[in-house]
Amino acid sequence: MPLIEHTTSGPVGVLRLDNPPAHALSGALIAELEERLRALERDPPGALVLTASGGRFFSAGLDLTEVDRLERPAFEAFLDRFIGAVLWLFRFPRPVVAAVNGHAVAGGAILALAAERRIAARGPALFGLNEVQVGVPLPGPLFEVVRSALGAAQAAEVLLEGRNLDVDGALRAGFANEAVEPADLERRAVALAAKLERIPRAAYGRMKALLRAEAEERIARAARDDPFVDIWFSPEARRAREAACAALLAKKGPK
Repeated sequence: MPLIEHTTSGPVGVLRLDNPPAHALSGALIAELEERLRALERDPPGALVLTASGGRFFSAGLDLTEVDRLERPAFEAFLDRFIGAVLWLFRFPRPVVAAVNGHAVAGGAILALAAERRIAARGPALFGLNEVQVGVPLPGPLFEVVRSALGAAQAAEVLLEGRNLDVDGALRAGFANEAVEPADLERRAVALAAKLERIPRAAYGRMKALLRAEAEERIARAARDDPFVDIWFSPEARRAREAACAALLAKKGPK
């Protein structure tokens, strides 16, 4: 079964994560996302909406129970694919709108932050970048995506504490630009994407590139000699992830 659904609404393409219950970013989902994005590059829509099925999760981030078992070469390949997908969304010259329909944490939040506009569904959803809680920083290029979206001051507060925010906190921090009722979320996101799509494409693409030019320079620097993988495989980080995985499995209960 596909893990990502691709539909269209006029000139707007809609990508919907579909890996229930939490739309965790597994190796299979990231590989499929990469394939979907390559197809969109060959036949690009006028604008793109990124969302998820259901109403509880947008994405809970990396599937730690799977990713934590990877040896270093396989993990590096997975990480390259994930960073590549985020940067593809960040660099796409046409409008990208994230319709955040539920909890968006860690890698899930980063996917949303790659979009230039983010709309959240009102309700109990939490937003956060809690990587420090499992013993790792962000990979350098992904940190720059976050800093570009949130600004340095907000990024520091969110990243160093690793705490989650409710919808109102997400609006204040910049995780979301607006919030709407869940029933209106996808309709509002598609309408906004369609509105932005009517802006002349060359002008929109150029303005987007200019707004992100400094971030792109920092991304290029951050990609060189990034210690992220070394930290990921450090004993301290392994212990933190093992504790997080144990807590996750305990919540799931026996099969």
